[in-house]
Amino acid sequence: MMRKTLLCAAVLLCAALLSASADDSSAAAVSDQINRDLAQLTDVATVTKANEPYQPYIITTLEGKKLEALGVMNLKEALELLPGVDIATDLLDLKTPIFRGSNPFAYGQVKLLIDDMVANDLLYDGFAGYLYMPIQIIKRIEVIRGPGSNTDGINAYAGSIHVITYAEEFDVTGSVDRAFALAGSYGTAGAGFVTSVADGAFHLHADGYYYRDDKMLPAGPDAAATGIYNFGPPYNIDNSGLAQTGDAPLQTTTFSLGLRLDYEDFYLKARATGWQHGSAYGINAMLPQEDDHINIPSYLGEIGWQPQSGALKADIRLGTKYDSFKSHAMLLPPGFEAPTLSDPQQTTVYIDGFTGIHEADQRSFYQSSYLTYGGLDDHKITLGYRLTREETYRVVTITTDRDTGVGLVDYSDTLPFLDPNAERDTVMASIQDQMEVNPSLSVLYGINVEKTSMTDTQYDPRISVVYQEDAQNIFKAIYSHSHRNPSWQELFVINTAARVGNPNLKPEQVDTFELAAIRKFSGSNYLQAVAFYAINKGLIDKDPQTRVYENAYDNELYGIELELYTNLTPHDSFYLGYSYITGRSSDSNALANVAHHLVKSYYQYDFSPSVNAAAIVRYVGAKTRLDGDTRSNTDPYLTTDLTLRYVYLPQRFSVTGSIKNVTDARIVYPSEPYTYVNDYPQEGRTFFLTLMKEF
Repeated sequence: MMRKTLLCAAVLLCAALLSASADDSSAAAVSDQINRDLAQLTDVATVTKANEPYQPYIITTLEGKKLEALGVMNLKEALELLPGVDIATDLLDLKTPIFRGSNPFAYGQVKLLIDDMVANDLLYDGFAGYLYMPIQIIKRIEVIRGPGSNTDGINAYAGSIHVITYAEEFDVTGSVDRAFALAGSYGTAGAGFVTSVADGAFHLHADGYYYRDDKMLPAGPDAAATGIYNFGPPYNIDNSGLAQTGDAPLQTTTFSLGLRLDYEDFYLKARATGWQHGSAYGINAMLPQEDDHINIPSYLGEIGWQPQSGALKADIRLGTKYDSFKSHAMLLPPGFEAPTLSDPQQTTVYIDGFTGIHEADQRSFYQSSYLTYGGLDDHKITLGYRLTREETYRVVTITTDRDTGVGLVDYSDTLPFLDPNAERDTVMASIQDQMEVNPSLSVLYGINVEKTSMTDTQYDPRISVVYQEDAQNIFKAIYSHSHRNPSWQELFVINTAARVGNPNLKPEQVDTFELAAIRKFSGSNYLQAVAFYAINKGLIDKDPQTRVYENAYDNELYGIELELYTNLTPHDSFYLGYSYITGRSSDSNALANVAHHLVKSYYQYDFSPSVNAAAIVRYVGAKTRLDGDTRSNTDPYLTTDLTLRYVYLPQRFSVTGSIKNVTDARIVYPSEPYTYVNDYPQEGRTFFLTLMKEF
């Protein structure tokens, strides 16, 4: 509050001085500009209070410019700094952050919002392409661990990631304009920009980036070695001899353009992102060819009106999201034998392999209206609704002829890989009250009520109590219930052997209890301890044999998260985070595919205003296997990243050099049973150089 007061006073003082030295017309223009800046200052101050310890969430805020100084390159690397967050991947190398060990082989448990627009795609409910977003266009990342019923009609299950770009930025001395370029290992190359212009009440922001690499990593033997593609009597087909070991194609090309226009209370936001990636480990867990690839483009758009009258503020939005999945790959190797499609008594040998072209286009439309009223003493009430329509509008399935094994046949009408009529309607209503009981105690409580066209009504309540004993000691107690609706892949995939959708799936359910104690020191230094306990029900997974998605099991997760941020000297910053995660599934087996111990730490030292160095250290513990998986646990690993940055202050030009995984530690992400026996090895030591110019 003091910081906000001082800032407001400074703005008003500048206005007074400028008015005294200007003519009437210029003074009026300056006054209008100051009023706009002051209003925006108030809004941003409210938003950025989210990183203050007294907020009713378990929240961590990462500042973009701080991440640049640490040598963090993109959103994925930033998330890896957070306590309780690990990374998992799958056969297509669609990486996803795992919060507190919750269902490591599922997507959608975490929601990603880019400038307040949900970026999760519809097919997987993931956002792998956005993990490449360069840190240079990100102003701030706000991460909430745990579920919670939000007041904007969006349910998070295990957590939410809010990426705020410089579209939010305002500066009375001018906009933040920047351009950057990078190069490094695996043929990495990229560039991007951020710019904005203002004319009175009109403001335009744009950012964009391009990135590519030629990464290929060793993998194998593939799933054929497990015998999963053998066929017993009466066929007695043995395809295990076709197992391959080689380099998995992990090349990436991605680009994005974001726009925002503001005029008084109205805004328009849009972001188009293209993402092409090698077919990685193959849709069917068979090693693909070097030029096989997938495309998952994403298009987000939203218009909004946010008027305010006294203590009443409205937030009315209309938006859409288009995303696609396109795969062009050899799905089965040459010589693969399988039952013939039209006559299952016969078999077909695919002499040249089995090629597949699979495409699916999805779209979503939504409209939401929310009102926030702060006119009651010690209460801030928010209520409203969100309507959503999701649908598939195009499916292409072209494969090798499944009778002759030669040539391509269009099976889009007869054997589509995804239900072409997939659709879902959702209605959600929310109400929340943030109540200040007294200067030391605040309570937030509310509920989301959701009904989809495929499930029963879901009720997601939340209550959070924050007690501030004094300026240094803060305590929180939080209870949240939430759910995750199944993704399109889990519901509607058909006519495939690797995965089978189940339209009768129920939403996953979670009840989470959290306790937090925070000790604030001078400045931004703090020590935080969090204990959590989550009860998950109806977790979705594939049956290892039939590959049908099902509400397979329940589990309990519990653990602690410790964070320390401090300055050891006037010229440095030090962070240390530790997480312990454990639990049991409903069949009393130990928690699988989850690292029980996670350690994240960084140290940054400023040798001068122009030169700084940083080190990031991460430790990820061993992970046990699922019950019945006889493979040994994955090994723990320890990585160190080093960064040196030089800033030429007169020209606002910087050069950043980074070495990732200095010790060349072996990193693997666990694979599902009956896929890749040796899991998914990740890159070793790499080198990168980034140049940036601010204007």
